[in-house]
Amino acid sequence: AFLGQSVGRSLDRADRLAMSQAQDTAASTPIGTPITWQNPDSGHYGVVTPVREGRQAATGAYCREYQQSVTVGGRTQNAFGTACRQPDGSWRINS
Repeated sequence: AFLGQSVGRSLDRADRLAMSQAQDTAASTPIGTPITWQNPDSGHYGVVTPVREGRQAATGAYCREYQQSVTVGGRTQNAFGTACRQPDGSWRINS
């Protein structure tokens, strides 16, 4: 949702799964550690890097900011976002 429309529409189900797994891994890796993903069938690839962590002042939720890049057909799009841990231990992308 936070990727540009042209790149986001170009991702197939396998791309989205690989990207989602990289995002999940980035939630628990040290800050600054790039997590890469690649779909050999489509040739699409990307990287998710957690860049900062802390607690939200309003809710006290533990959150991580990350940057992400996705390359589709030679075009790379960058995005930034925040994911926060939910009470059940899952992560929700906030932006």
